[in-house]
Amino acid sequence: MKKLLLGSAILIIFFTTVDVPVSEAQNNMSLVLRPPPIDIKQLILKVSPLIEVEYQGESIVILKADEDTLLLTNSSMSPFWKAIDAVKHYGYSLNDIGTSGMGSQGNPTRFYAIMSKP
Repeated sequence: MKKLLLGSAILIIFFTTVDVPVSEAQNNMSLVLRPPPIDIKQLILKVSPLIEVEYQGESIVILKADEDTLLLTNSSMSPFWKAIDAVKHYGYSLNDIGTSGMGSQGNPTRFYAIMSKP
């Protein structure tokens, strides 16, 4: 009986002292440095104050323009296109342009530029 207990104790010690090797990737963890995020709202205020930033995330920006405001104050959509170009300068790509509204006084047309970067 003593041999059986001694054998079990040695077996338990053997299993508890076995080391699992750690991969080099875990040992050599590297720090990824990213530039600080750009405040797109401030950029748009400088470039085209008629355009609003509807949303800004880490990799997505959505710009919004009201047709009435643009056409009444500027007679064109050029501030919207300038705002898109300014954001593209910081690595964003234009994914889509969407609209909402009916073009009426109570429900004016709004344009949305959906932009992203990798």
